[in-house]
Amino acid sequence: MHKNKLILITSFGLLLMFAFAFNSRATAQSVANSPAVIDQLIIQYQPRSGIQLKVTSEFESQMQNLSAEAGIMLEYARPMSGDAHVLRLPTKITVEEAEKIADKLSALPEIAYAEPDYIMLPITDFSAPLMLVEPNDTYYADQWHYFTPVAGSYGVNAPEAWDFTTGSSSIYVAVLDTGILNHEDLVGRWQGGYDMISTSAMGNDGDGRDANPLDPGDWVTANECYAGSLARDSSWHGTHVAGTIGAATNNGMGVAGLNWVSKVIPVRVLGKCG
Repeated sequence: MHKNKLILITSFGLLLMFAFAFNSRATAQSVANSPAVIDQLIIQYQPRSGIQLKVTSEFESQMQNLSAEAGIMLEYARPMSGDAHVLRLPTKITVEEAEKIADKLSALPEIAYAEPDYIMLPITDFSAPLMLVEPNDTYYADQWHYFTPVAGSYGVNAPEAWDFTTGSSSIYVAVLDTGILNHEDLVGRWQGGYDMISTSAMGNDGDGRDANPLDPGDWVTANECYAGSLARDSSWHGTHVAGTIGAATNNGMGVAGLNWVSKVIPVRVLGKCG
């Protein structure tokens, strides 16, 4: 059961990491690579304002107020989900011009947000070729799970993702596992952490819960966990997972991590016998 949880946590973490990688590229490129013409804006009123753009006796005055602030005649187009509204511009304008108008509307106290209705393009439409960034770590060539999927070797195609991003310093990845070792390939790649194991016997570190996430090992002797349980060496599993997520990369040693920038926060939740 514990193994299944670890696999789920790790897989979900990797999925989020790569979702972030591709979304970051799309967001960053949306303005630069969209057509330089915008003909709609999206706005939302503050909930406390009590204002709704509906066809009422106040509708025309609301639109006049918005147009006056924008410095251009705005026409109501349609409602959106989440109580947002689409406003149509009288003519197509550049992205920069649309952003300036959106900034003016955002400054109104009753407006929660305003933004251009950007035209987004799929990644495959980008003209810039992929550089396929690859690190120089000693054992990178053995990390088949990072490579392009082929029959019998289903990797995650990390080099293409690294061409979009190698991580963000504003993101931290919590690893709930056996803790972490002071490994040379993890120097500077983790911070903080906590030991959530409450009993010293299971924690194998002589104390209970504390702010020390270091892994003392989870080795057990025969029959230690239950009658008939087998002896086993320490797994150091938390260090393995932390390395897969965030080992120091492109440093000419050890292995590569999927995320080269974001730091790991190790949390000990598994000790001797689980």
